[in-house]
Amino acid sequence: MVQAHRIKTIAITGCTAVGKSATAIAIAKRFDGVIIGADSMQIYRGFDIGTGKLTKAECDGVEHRMIDIVDGDAEFSAGDFVLRATADIYDVASRGKLPMIVGGTGMYVHSLFCGRNFADAPKNDGLRAALKTAAHFFGGNVMHALLKNVDEASADKISRNDVKRVIRALEIYALRGAPKSEIVTQDKPFDDLTIVLTLPREILYDRINARVRKMFDDGLIDETRSLMRYRNCGAMQALGYKQIAASPNASRAELETIVAQKTRNYAKRQITYFNNMQLNKIFIDARDFDAVARCVDDFIGR
Repeated sequence: MVQAHRIKTIAITGCTAVGKSATAIAIAKRFDGVIIGADSMQIYRGFDIGTGKLTKAECDGVEHRMIDIVDGDAEFSAGDFVLRATADIYDVASRGKLPMIVGGTGMYVHSLFCGRNFADAPKNDGLRAALKTAAHFFGGNVMHALLKNVDEASADKISRNDVKRVIRALEIYALRGAPKSEIVTQDKPFDDLTIVLTLPREILYDRINARVRKMFDDGLIDETRSLMRYRNCGAMQALGYKQIAASPNASRAELETIVAQKTRNYAKRQITYFNNMQLNKIFIDARDFDAVARCVDDFIGR
């Protein structure tokens, strides 16, 4: 078996609409890679247009994993991603191919490469439901303050608005009697390199606007209506779906304007996250494919 510390693994990430998929497919074809998705919304079956999933033709024969793996009402955490992506990396490497983590969910990439081991983190559906109820009645600020009282290190890393992660940290503390920050191990498992694709802001925003327009042209409103059974699930928090579900009678023009604005705001947050992400990373202009290819070639040493 290939040893984890010997597996060279690259990530191609960056904010929405920067061009990750096209770059990754070209790199995969040149270096015999397999793409392992790192997108927290593309994991959901049926959520296709709004999450920017590629068609079979667009995949151009490149193998993709971690796409369409759960239904819209499933709970799926960063820990779940680490476990499944790690298994995929072993499998891909065992076949002599290059594992490529591709997607814009920075927390997934960081959790995988920084060595966080979630395998033994306990779960309890009843407790989690009770914590969700408490969050509904008392609000995120109270839950975050409670977490800070029992696990200050985790609270400092989790936004008070990220109620889902606050609840998960509280769940671990309640079940283990110890803070999540002490339980989750940090044993860096792979020889990794993260390539963060960038674009000048004005070009990026033009791409975002065009991408949102195409999603509406392709039927995002109808797709959202077909998925309303998941209205109260995490999957429906994805950009586009959330806004359409919240205003089903709004005009396309109104919805398109809102979704484009929300997407630009999200891109800003992604950029901030990637800038602060403590990994072996390099920033490359998304328009310079040759620079990306040289970087990968130097890293894998072929």
